[in-house]
Amino acid sequence: MQKETRQMNKKKRRTLFAAILVFAAIAILYMVIQTLSGLYPFGDKLNLLWDEDIQYVDYFAFYRDVLLGKAQIGYSFSKSLGGSLVALFGYYLASPFNLLVVFFDTEHLPLFVFLITMLKMGTAGVTSFAFMRGRFEKLSLFASAGLSVGYGLMQYTMLQCSNIMWLDGVIFLPLLLLSIYRFVTEKRKVPLFLCVAFSIMINWYTGYMICLFGVCYYLYERILMLFKESASGKWKRFFLDSFQCAGVMLLGLFGSMVVFYPVFKGLQKGKSVWDPTIFAPEFYDSFFDIFRGFGVGTIAGTVSLYCGLLFFGFFVYYFLAKSVEKKKKILSAVAVLFMFASCWFVPLDCIWSGVRHVASFRFRYSFVVIFLVLYLAARGILVWEKSEEAIGEQKEKKHGGIWKKNRKMAAIFGGILIAFLASHLWKGYEVKTFYATMISLILYVLIYLILKQDRARWCALSILLGAELVANGVITFAFNYGWNPSVEAYQTYAKEAKVQADLVKESAKPSTFYRMETVSKRYNEESHCSAYLNDSMAYGYHGISHYSSTYDTNISDMIHDLGYSSTYDLSIYTEPILPADALFGIRYVLSRQDLLGLQKVERLGTVNEKQVYENPYALGIGMGVSDQVFDWTEPGNPFEFQNQLYSKLLGENVELFQKIEAEPVVQDGVLSYQFPALGEGSLLYGDVESKIGELNTTLYVDGTYRCKYSCWLSYLVFAVGESEQPHTVSFTDYAGTAEDVDGSFYQLDLKTLEQVTDRLKKNGFEPEVFKDGRVEGTYECKEPEGNLLLTIPYDEGWKAWVNGESVRIREGANALSVIPVTQGENEVKLVYEVPGVRTGRVLSLGAVFVFGVWLTLEKHGKQRKCKE
Repeated sequence: MQKETRQMNKKKRRTLFAAILVFAAIAILYMVIQTLSGLYPFGDKLNLLWDEDIQYVDYFAFYRDVLLGKAQIGYSFSKSLGGSLVALFGYYLASPFNLLVVFFDTEHLPLFVFLITMLKMGTAGVTSFAFMRGRFEKLSLFASAGLSVGYGLMQYTMLQCSNIMWLDGVIFLPLLLLSIYRFVTEKRKVPLFLCVAFSIMINWYTGYMICLFGVCYYLYERILMLFKESASGKWKRFFLDSFQCAGVMLLGLFGSMVVFYPVFKGLQKGKSVWDPTIFAPEFYDSFFDIFRGFGVGTIAGTVSLYCGLLFFGFFVYYFLAKSVEKKKKILSAVAVLFMFASCWFVPLDCIWSGVRHVASFRFRYSFVVIFLVLYLAARGILVWEKSEEAIGEQKEKKHGGIWKKNRKMAAIFGGILIAFLASHLWKGYEVKTFYATMISLILYVLIYLILKQDRARWCALSILLGAELVANGVITFAFNYGWNPSVEAYQTYAKEAKVQADLVKESAKPSTFYRMETVSKRYNEESHCSAYLNDSMAYGYHGISHYSSTYDTNISDMIHDLGYSSTYDLSIYTEPILPADALFGIRYVLSRQDLLGLQKVERLGTVNEKQVYENPYALGIGMGVSDQVFDWTEPGNPFEFQNQLYSKLLGENVELFQKIEAEPVVQDGVLSYQFPALGEGSLLYGDVESKIGELNTTLYVDGTYRCKYSCWLSYLVFAVGESEQPHTVSFTDYAGTAEDVDGSFYQLDLKTLEQVTDRLKKNGFEPEVFKDGRVEGTYECKEPEGNLLLTIPYDEGWKAWVNGESVRIREGANALSVIPVTQGENEVKLVYEVPGVRTGRVLSLGAVFVFGVWLTLEKHGKQRKCKE
């Protein structure tokens, strides 16, 4: 007994040591990849890529403020005009790894990103190792470890480390599948319940993918068990088990509702959920293109499935091994064909992607496909190792048997090599990918032909696998990170942006409310169209810009309707529009060049190459308005939209903008407008829209380059100049006719704007408390009954009290909040409560209760049977 205990403890120690080695191997290989790629912290090149650079690093800066008590997840005025960040948290920030951000200031966030990327990859390897050991107990430690390293450094993690939140799904997938296997074989329900709940709570999007794959995996494992069961009652047991598994997973889903339901409520404000066109029968090129994705460093239009050519060889070996039953091969082939077809048949791809089309980062679920390949490779290795044991027992045949087996593996790798060569001749790989794949396959062939001793062969295979994984990462990173700027550029900007935001904050005291924007972003793109729209979140001030997948449609639509940008969905600020800026209380704008109509704040100097400009017309957070504020303002022409909006605020006709007639002239690919001097006291603005689609032209004002125009992220309304001077507006690279555009040019009467804003300021509301999720102050109403408009987005989460009595908040000015007030002094208080929190708690508690009752009744039933 003691001997068995010692052996068991020794086995556990060896397994634990192997798991640590898996983590260490992944971490070391990843650091080698970073070093050879010249990426920070081992090189000068910034290690942030695409959305990670544009969005996520700013979310991490914001989350750090949340953890330090400086900001709120429930509601923040740093998200566009204001909004709940619960949906953003559930998609981008809920990973426990992100808690480490508290130890990194904003300028060192690239180091934080490197660290948690490495930790997530290493942890994914460990969870994969746990699966391999739990599912295939007879699989050698060496093989389990190798498969797990391949999983941690597969092409998915190399490509999607820029979408770092998806790596949590990579971590949870093996745990969920292991819990399903334990359910199938041992009827254990608790691990399955917990895995489903936590995978959804930590990232609902990848949680959806792995739970969907979990259903497929359950069917696979349960059918395998069906092959072993006796005919008597096996289908009854199959359906009973299936209903129970579905019940546990459904309860796990409801168990996650404490987090997921508020996230779900938040998501309803943004992207549409349902699009029936996803079921249109379409395909991605050829089905055989999927094979191309197994090459080293493949970044193709098709799915990238690389996880180590060694394991792809054993994946093929599984289907060729004679000792594997035909029905098991058929079942596995059906599973593989279904998952491969999902990467080819568009409706299936859309289902895996969240029941929607995705415009970027296709095949976001491909890690589950790769895991299936590794799972079958593990089965292939298991068959190989069993056959080695059988040969070893027949000593007289040992040498010949091993030689025959090695030749078979060499033939498999040779066949794969020929297939890759044919694929290259068919469509052509990138040069580095082709040579890395060919050399690796040739070396695998030679290893199996030359090395007959197990230890020498496995040692050579380990070295080659490590080199191959590094080559894959370096080739991928060279392609993806090749144009990245230096990390110093990011660090300098981040450090000085925080300094400048704090300077403005000090200068604005004692005022509790103002909004601030920047027209000069982190990197000064030549197009002047920037996606870096989250500075307000990163550096702790209130703006109107915001870029994420969890936006508020009403607010982004209003910002578009006011003319800030031609792009819907995102909240974009490209340059000031004085009346719109005034309405939203944008008092300060940061810019590298002078801004029309704004006054430079000399005392704040130049920081980050940007100076501070002040809008003298900026209003406060609230103002008394007429009953017409509840009338819908029809969008269309942004200048007329602003005229109508201000007219409804005051209850009388207001004409801030007056139309200026201008005839378009097209000559030699240039669309131009000429304007004579129009007199003093006004500013000229323009908006040119195409009747046939995006213009994709270049805007010049008086011969000076302004920006790329009428494209993604570009201007809509642009300032031309002071009306007292003549101006020329030109659009180069124009391919249409004069009839294909609708040019709107208006002059803004500054005197009228001053009069209008002065009237609104006299009825203004200056809060004593203005912080995330809470606004308090006193408002003096001069009418028997009045309306207090707050430039806070209308949201069901806001609750309002006036003089201690609860009042109903109504939507006004198309998307803002209006509360009723009465004559005299009004003590106004608003508090935000995250929608869905209470319901989510009830649903989760209910799920836990039902699950607990189920387990209790099941336990009592077993005890009763034992007594009988």
